[in-house]
Amino acid sequence: IPYANMFVTETSEGTISNSEGKYRLQLPHGKYHLTIRSMGYIQQSKEVNLDSDSLILNIILQKQTFEIQEIKVFPGKEDPAWFIMRKAIAKAPYYRQKIKHYEADLYIKSNFAFTNIPKIYQNKIEIDGRKLKELIKEDVTYVIESQNQITFDYPNRYDQKVISKRTSLKGIDEPPVMQLMSSSFYEDRPNQIISPLSSMALKHYDFKYEGHIKSGEKDVFKIRVIPKRSSDELMDGYIYIIDDLWCIFSLDLKGRFEVVEYRIKQQFEDLGNLNWLPVSTGIDGNLSMLGLKGTFFYGVAMKYKKVTENDFGSKIEQKPEAQVNTKSLSQKSKEIELRKELSAIEQKKEPTNNDVRKAARLNRKILKEQYSDTILNNVYYTNYNVKDTKKDSLANNLQYWDSVRAIPLSPAEIRSYENAGELATMKSAGIDSVKVKKQVKTKPLSKKILFGDRDLAKDSVFRMGYDGLVSFKNFDFNSVDGYKYRQHFEFTFNTDSGKYVNITPEIGYAFNRQAVFGSITTSLHNLLWNANSFSIGFGKESRDFKTNPPGIQPVLNAASTWLFAENYMRLYETAFAKLNLTQGFGKGFNFSGSIEFNHFKPLENNVDYLFSDNKDFNPNIPGGFTINSPELEEQKSFEYSAGISYFKRQRKPWLQNSPYIFMRDFYQVGIIYRQGIRNVFSSISEFSRIDFGYRQQANISPSAGIDIRFNTGYFFNNRQMHYSQFKHFKSMEIPVQLEFFTHTFQLVNDYAISTNKSYFNIGGEFRSEYLLLRYLSFINKQTWSESLHLNYLLTPSVKNYWEAGYSLNSLFFLGNVGIFAGFTGFKFESAMIKLTISTD
Repeated sequence: IPYANMFVTETSEGTISNSEGKYRLQLPHGKYHLTIRSMGYIQQSKEVNLDSDSLILNIILQKQTFEIQEIKVFPGKEDPAWFIMRKAIAKAPYYRQKIKHYEADLYIKSNFAFTNIPKIYQNKIEIDGRKLKELIKEDVTYVIESQNQITFDYPNRYDQKVISKRTSLKGIDEPPVMQLMSSSFYEDRPNQIISPLSSMALKHYDFKYEGHIKSGEKDVFKIRVIPKRSSDELMDGYIYIIDDLWCIFSLDLKGRFEVVEYRIKQQFEDLGNLNWLPVSTGIDGNLSMLGLKGTFFYGVAMKYKKVTENDFGSKIEQKPEAQVNTKSLSQKSKEIELRKELSAIEQKKEPTNNDVRKAARLNRKILKEQYSDTILNNVYYTNYNVKDTKKDSLANNLQYWDSVRAIPLSPAEIRSYENAGELATMKSAGIDSVKVKKQVKTKPLSKKILFGDRDLAKDSVFRMGYDGLVSFKNFDFNSVDGYKYRQHFEFTFNTDSGKYVNITPEIGYAFNRQAVFGSITTSLHNLLWNANSFSIGFGKESRDFKTNPPGIQPVLNAASTWLFAENYMRLYETAFAKLNLTQGFGKGFNFSGSIEFNHFKPLENNVDYLFSDNKDFNPNIPGGFTINSPELEEQKSFEYSAGISYFKRQRKPWLQNSPYIFMRDFYQVGIIYRQGIRNVFSSISEFSRIDFGYRQQANISPSAGIDIRFNTGYFFNNRQMHYSQFKHFKSMEIPVQLEFFTHTFQLVNDYAISTNKSYFNIGGEFRSEYLLLRYLSFINKQTWSESLHLNYLLTPSVKNYWEAGYSLNSLFFLGNVGIFAGFTGFKFESAMIKLTISTD
């Protein structure tokens, strides 16, 4: 029987048989009790007295018949699986938190074989500088195995120590074990899959009771897991739940991720005190992608050396009165009360779906109380460290691997080592030698110069980056400059750890405007003080009137202008000099200040539309202005600004977020003052403005989040201003964009709502995995999300304008599609379908 599970009670050691049903256990002399089981077969227990150097023990398992008659009585009329799964789902967080610490030996073996490799892959794909055809052959099995030590500490710290590693394929490393070892089916989303024991499982899966068996004194229920839709985030198969304990006995689940189909089998054993932990895991599957086909296997065998439990909420530790922390005591008491409320739900004879959801909320609150402890509050994501201890002195001969290999080699794996000469090397070499990989091919200098490279020249102190002669970054087009070409360099000098100087020169030519443009910026980071940045720059260039927030992306404007004569961007020229200073202080506070001089000049179109004489570009004048408007005339300006902001990252390790929502947890607040000063360097600017802003993103549930932004400000005077110095708002008139829709007005002219008076702007987005269309069967097969958008603006000239919209996000990870409607008060203005294209 392939991949059957063997467990040794005395050593807390588990292993699995290989593809031919062969197994191996390395044990010292003594008496042992073995448990042998495989899903679909009757479990066996054997007592073995090992008094010789080797013992061949062949085991035959009988087919299992599950009792489904009315032997086991359940309440209610619905399928008993729902009663069982509600109990198990409510109990899942308890088992997720039960273990405080464990230490174990970890053996990992993986193999793969390609049954078909098209020539295009053989010649084009490179790994570490070698073509695929030099590394991998069709119908040949390649094996990678390693012996490790792993340590776990609650809540989510893993330390993996690689003791030894072997492979029949030089240059290919072992598949990462981190995600497998740091994920549990007691979590809501192990490896981005919705677990059948997730708090969200009841709306994603159907369950069917298929009988029970006896395992010792306990009944084990066989539950069929049936996804309600076809989706990469759902699995189907079987999960086996232990009666009264409501924990996992074993599981056998199948899934698909894009071009990979896989099946995972996991066996759990009681390591004492009802600590049921996984002792073996086997994953096998196949991939099929555009003619490339193959199979793979991934096996893990665990031998636990030490297991320690958590003891949350059972009692309050008694300390001398002087050591009592009132806040900590209050938090502990709150946790105990929450656990009492949770226990009442778990003890219900017939829990409902609402009880399961309430239990999930209570568990998140309990975790939140735990993470308020100073020991835990710095933990955010899973902390997984891998230390590779392979050294020349490490014994890795054949006898060594025979002693540690927990899953025997199959004939195909043996041939793989023989073909690679690995077994011969292991026999002849008493010790391991460090594997020498073929040096990675470096990009030729000519290619770096032609197409650019971040490290055109580099040493420990100096690095030179270059965008290249023919990089797409160097070309642009708009109706004012016409065709543009630039050259961009970046020089970095690392003077000390965390201290560096960055110099960025750029020069270019606008062919139709017949103008040279360029700039140079020098930045000093942490050189003056810690958490400090100082920069000075000067140059001459054409700019969009909207720079903060930025307007349309130049590449979109170039495409729409050149192809359709839709020149959305409005430009001006400036000769400028600017000095910026930022200084961080405290925890999250940041001061910023700037001094800037500009010589503004108006520009006009210098290009005719290429494809038709009957279509012209729109004048290079922002909406609401004329060519004689004083805000657009040539003028000199001197201004300064000063502001302070505070950024706080909200850490929520108690809330496992959806991998498809892409929401962070933070809030940011800031205030800035800007002042234009007359008669400095012939400046005619005379204005002053104060601006206050607030933004927050928050995950409010495992599958939903919010993003809120608030901005208000006031111009104390606006006697003389260039239009670029107005307050601008984020808008995107073009139907196709390169950014998300968040906090962006979609239906107004990009320049029509800017102001130099008072303003009030607020916007929000509610994003969820399931909101509206995702409930439809032809939509919800994919791991997309949905959003509701609302943006509002009030200025003296824009009265109560607001937009509402809906979007379907991350379509095939390529972009979003949305529909938006605009209103002035209760008066409908316009509506449009918009599209964004991802640039990640």
